[in-house]
Amino acid sequence: MNSITKSVLSALVGIAIEQGYIKHEDIPIVNYFKDLDDTKKGITIKHLLTMSSGLHYPGNEAMIPSKNWTKFVLEQPVEFEPGIQMKYSCGSSHILSAILQKATHMNTAEFAKKHLFAPLGINDFHWYQDTQGIAVGGFGLRMKIEDMLKFGVLYVQKGQWNSKQIIPAEWIARSVSPSLTSETLYGYHWRIMKSKKESCSEDKTFYAMGMGGGRGQYIFVNQERGLVAVITTIISDDSLLPLQWFEDYILKE
Repeated sequence: MNSITKSVLSALVGIAIEQGYIKHEDIPIVNYFKDLDDTKKGITIKHLLTMSSGLHYPGNEAMIPSKNWTKFVLEQPVEFEPGIQMKYSCGSSHILSAILQKATHMNTAEFAKKHLFAPLGINDFHWYQDTQGIAVGGFGLRMKIEDMLKFGVLYVQKGQWNSKQIIPAEWIARSVSPSLTSETLYGYHWRIMKSKKESCSEDKTFYAMGMGGGRGQYIFVNQERGLVAVITTIISDDSLLPLQWFEDYILKE
């Protein structure tokens, strides 16, 4: 699912906070990585979720060949003060996965299986790991389309499944609200759709998106309409077309 992995990871962080493994998203990451230099001690979990850590990220092509992905990301210089601007980074997501494993003493995939996937009846998935045994936070998850739909339905139902609260509704509300004023409306590893057709803030669509190799994977959610749509494509010339299709053919009243 490429970067849809990030949105699943966001859900897991919310679950970990609800269960007391992590106090809250404003916890500094230095609590988990004691040897950080002073320029990075202001970075919080929330900054990682909103892609506003300020850490330079040279790209996946630089991180993937490194021997220790977590160390590689944390050793990057700080480009700007945390919380000021968004800069998309799979490295930030990988650090979140590393924090989740440190906090829960479980592999991210195992934590997901126990607290998210099993309750949804998701049994057939695979989560790739780095050489240190950390589940890849930015793009490591594979899942069936029908299970992607279940994940979207969980969000349209504000975290409830079979009358059980799987993800706190408050966490979902924060996750799908824009965190920074920028060109891209971005919450906690979820994107918020800009649309002239949506008449009020309650009628908003948020979505998870994965890109790579001419492929595009999407989970669209509109809570106001009780609407969930999953689209997977192989479009070499424009893998962003599903955004237009969703707005023109599915969201259209």
